[in-house]
Amino acid sequence: MSEFNIKVTQTTSGKEIILAVEGDYSVSSVLEVLAENLHLKDRFVLATKENKILNPDMTLEEAEIKENQELLLIPDPTGG
Repeated sequence: MSEFNIKVTQTTSGKEIILAVEGDYSVSSVLEVLAENLHLKDRFVLATKENKILNPDMTLEEAEIKENQELLLIPDPTGG
């Protein structure tokens, strides 16, 4: 599986981060890396620009995330 970049925008701060990922990475593992790097205290979810929330149990490949795709890091709408 080859590596590719995705861009994630944290909607609460406007911060953008470029991550090198692989298709077999889980959405939850990407969230863990983001939480660590951005020092997040609350629960967040990843969503596409079309506001489709990604299932944390899916891989990026299963979620059809592609090279240079932009994702949104948003507060978990279901609460903590």
